[in-house]
Amino acid sequence: MKALISAALLSVLALSSGCSLLPESEPVQIWQLTPAPTVEKQEPSLTGLRVLRPQSQDLLNGRHILVVPEGEPVSVYADARWSAMIPNLWRDYLLDALQRDSRFARVSSEDVRVQARYELVSRLDAFQTEYRAGQAEVVIRGYLQLVQMDNREVLAERRMDFREPVPGEALSEVVATYSGLMARQSDEIRRWLLEATARASVSQP
Repeated sequence: MKALISAALLSVLALSSGCSLLPESEPVQIWQLTPAPTVEKQEPSLTGLRVLRPQSQDLLNGRHILVVPEGEPVSVYADARWSAMIPNLWRDYLLDALQRDSRFARVSSEDVRVQARYELVSRLDAFQTEYRAGQAEVVIRGYLQLVQMDNREVLAERRMDFREPVPGEALSEVVATYSGLMARQSDEIRRWLLEATARASVSQP
C-alpha cells in the first residue's frame, strides 16, 4: 500500500519543509473522480436547484486523501492529493451528475447566484478510507436537507452513509472505489430529490 503519513504530523512536516537537510519529496499525484453516467431522453421533473458546498470539520477542509487504519489516528496517503478540496470535490461531483441528468434543469451552485426554487444543504462528516478487520472500505457520511427557497421550509432531510469495499491495496483502486461510490451516492440522491419535490408538489394547495 502507498505510504501513509499521520494527519497529526502534517503541520510539523510543513514547518520543516524548508530545511535543506531533508530529502526532496516525490512529485505529488493529483487524483480526480470519474464523472457519473449521463441520463438522457427524459423530460425535466425538477427545475431550479442550487447545490451548496457542504459544511465539514477541519480535517475534511483540505485535499489530502484520508485513511483511518484500524485502531490508529487518521492518516493520509503520502504524495497524493485530490484535485480539489474535499467539500468542493463532493459538491462539484454531485452538481455535475445533476447537470448530466435530463430530469433536472437549471441546476447551479452558490458560486453562480442564479435564481433557484430549491436549495440542497448538506454536512459532510466523513470522506475517507477506513479499515475494519483488515478490510479497507471507502466511507462517505453526512446529512442532507432540501429547502424550499421562498419560505425556507425544509421539505425533506436524510442521512448519508455509503460504504464500498476496496478490492486491492493500490491507491488507484482506492480512487476507483471512490468514483464508484460517488456514482451510487449521486444516483440515490437524485432519486431522493425527485421523490421529495414530487411529494411537495402534491401537498401544495
